[in-house]
Amino acid sequence: MIPEDPEPGIGSAWKLLVICVLSGVLVVGFGVGFILLPAFQPGQHASSVHEAIQHALGHHTHDQFPEVMPLPESIPTYVVWDEATIHQALSGDAVRGEFIAINCTACHGEKGMTEQKWIPNLAGINRIVLYKQLADFRSETRLSGPMSAIAQAISPQQAADVAAYFSMLPGILRSEGMRVPESGRSYRTRDDVKRLIFAGDAKRDLAGCATCHGPGAYRLGAPSLSGQNRDYIEQQLHNFAQGVRRNDMNMPMRTVAGVLTADEMHRLAVAFSSSTYQSQ
Repeated sequence: MIPEDPEPGIGSAWKLLVICVLSGVLVVGFGVGFILLPAFQPGQHASSVHEAIQHALGHHTHDQFPEVMPLPESIPTYVVWDEATIHQALSGDAVRGEFIAINCTACHGEKGMTEQKWIPNLAGINRIVLYKQLADFRSETRLSGPMSAIAQAISPQQAADVAAYFSMLPGILRSEGMRVPESGRSYRTRDDVKRLIFAGDAKRDLAGCATCHGPGAYRLGAPSLSGQNRDYIEQQLHNFAQGVRRNDMNMPMRTVAGVLTADEMHRLAVAFSSSTYQSQ
């Protein structure tokens, strides 16, 4: 017996109904997703349906980007040179520091003098300078993955101890003490590198490096540069100029490095790392 065919037109009607419902859902979804929602997004001010669709698809014209607010200035350092901090920095014990410094030899070498020219020598650097840098690494106001990990693993007292140890070692020349500057260290010198070091450049409002790093005395928190590794000095000048390193309070180094040329940075690094120019 042959089964009867279903009633003509019923299947087609259901198919048509399903297609209409799906089409309606697509139309409503398109309207909500491409027109309605983009109109309520912050910073979007579409004046037409076409612009709203462009925003939804990610195609923005240049003048339709929302204003980008500048990032706030980062804190350069959390070290405050009050009486308590100075007392802490000077309270280190070199004997205890020598034991802690065993962890430093892999990078900074035996007795604080390294053969890796892009790593700083630590021997002979003033203990207050070392204490501050360790504090900045600890707070990550000076960035370095390895150094931040090390600084966060020791206490402030241990940082003072290791600073006391390295400061007593024979190494790079110290800038402490009062002395009469040698001759040939003025604006009149024909040696432009020596002029930058000891006199600066008035046309660029640039003070000489020796203003902070010597000669004659030393500034609290400023290291001696004489005898430091060339590649390290040059890299730090570039870091300051680019804002990669920002732990100089009141921005003296960022200001100075920002007006130096790459050639001047290189020649200054060469001069300080050699015995030709001693900022003493």
